[in-house]
Amino acid sequence: MKWLKWALMLLLAVLVINVVDFFYINTSLINKAERNPGFKQSERRLYRLFVDEDIKNAPRITDDYYFRFRRMDGPSPEISGIVFNGTTETAALEKYLTALGYQHVSDDEFGQRWEKDGRTAPNIYIWRDTESSIIFLTKYSL
Repeated sequence: MKWLKWALMLLLAVLVINVVDFFYINTSLINKAERNPGFKQSERRLYRLFVDEDIKNAPRITDDYYFRFRRMDGPSPEISGIVFNGTTETAALEKYLTALGYQHVSDDEFGQRWEKDGRTAPNIYIWRDTESSIIFLTKYSL
């Protein structure tokens, strides 16, 4: 019976260490993912954990790109995106979104808004900064 007590104590200790470690590592990784200007695909853990699948699979329209991730308060708690430097052409991204079933619904201050099946969430924006030759492809998820 004494060995059972020690086994349970050991199991509890391992569980507590894993929970603390999980939250510490998770918070640390989120802080790294949210740093400016973003992170590269070569930062595998950040890329795997914080980039939405639709953004991961987007065509790379330039060789100079990086990813962004943000946690938000309110109706859209996660923002995942890719930033392309050195281009203003969005045709390949528009074709990709259409193939995924998204439809261009409007243009506003955030760029071209794309929705899937008439649902307002999740939605994707393509924003173009022609002066700086930068394209942002951003997905807002609930």
